[in-house]
Amino acid sequence: MIYLNLDNDWVMIMPYLTFQAACRDDDEALRQLLRDNPMQGGISVSFCREPSYFDACSVQGETADVFVGKDTRTGALAGVGARYGFPAFINGEIRSLAYLADLRVQAAYRNGVHLRRAYDFLRQQHQKQPYAIYTSMILKDNQTALRTIASARAGLPPYHAQGLVHTPMLLLAWQKPPIQADCTVRRATMQDWSQIVSFLNREYARFQFAPYYREADWFNHRFRGLNMDDIYLACRDGVIIGTLALWQQSAFRQIRVADYQGVWRWLCPMYNALAMFSSLTPLPEQGGILRCAYLALAAVEHDDLNVFRALLRHVYRVACGKGLHYLVGSLHERHPLLPAFNDYAKIDAGGYLFTVQFDNEMLALDGRVPFVEAAAL
Repeated sequence: MIYLNLDNDWVMIMPYLTFQAACRDDDEALRQLLRDNPMQGGISVSFCREPSYFDACSVQGETADVFVGKDTRTGALAGVGARYGFPAFINGEIRSLAYLADLRVQAAYRNGVHLRRAYDFLRQQHQKQPYAIYTSMILKDNQTALRTIASARAGLPPYHAQGLVHTPMLLLAWQKPPIQADCTVRRATMQDWSQIVSFLNREYARFQFAPYYREADWFNHRFRGLNMDDIYLACRDGVIIGTLALWQQSAFRQIRVADYQGVWRWLCPMYNALAMFSSLTPLPEQGGILRCAYLALAAVEHDDLNVFRALLRHVYRVACGKGLHYLVGSLHERHPLLPAFNDYAKIDAGGYLFTVQFDNEMLALDGRVPFVEAAAL
């Protein structure tokens, strides 16, 4: 390996590729990279960030370190990966967590040598700015990544399995009746924010990797695109006992349909024909945007399943008629609130959660149920 000092910052050089921090000048190329590398499946989709790659990063972490590989022969962008840092609850204490995400590599550069050296570069970044723990998710259908990145191959950091995170897409179709529970559900107001933050931190402390929030986060773009009245509160005797937000991010993060494959080639026309005579929102043509909202800030006191079912049903009813295709939730396979998703027609999706080890010793975890915020994936 060869190292060069560029503007007082060391970058690692390997044949034809350099690895370095991305800058605003890379924004257009980064957005093109996302458009050109869809995630394959029945509905192949590209996770886009228009009009700005960097502005969209704010919802995924308090800090965002975006790293790119560039071809030294052409200057073309070969790949991108990001490290999102934020305070989180680890074993009940507030520690620094880094979430590794958004790995995209152009097809011509997908080989083990490039991957190992990219992780060498990331290990250097950890040495300069360490985090207490790293997490990452790999889609359960992404067998290539599971065979390579998470396979403990020589030269790659160890990935330690932390279970399956379900991220179902709840289809928004016909209206459903309310679910009764020992609580009332209402929209939040700005006067509730302090209590919401206190409630979330108290509940999230019981889970592993859950984010820690500050009141100031409402004003620093951590909640970009979320309106206060998009947060719904379950209350009993005037006290908050549950929260759930309906967070639309299409203004800065989009899911674009690249192609319909397999059974979806004939399911899509049938679905759209049905939509003409119902309240369903037609699926977009190839190149169109899937309209969704995230079920965010999910928390219920004592993990009361009936309260969560009532809260989720209230939010679902609000979402119907907004022209959305589906709602995206996120709960770990061991989360006690997970059965509430079974009340809805859904497309099953999810990913395997891992902790990633860059130090010789791994921080010991005490077995709490992991939590991943759906809107920050």
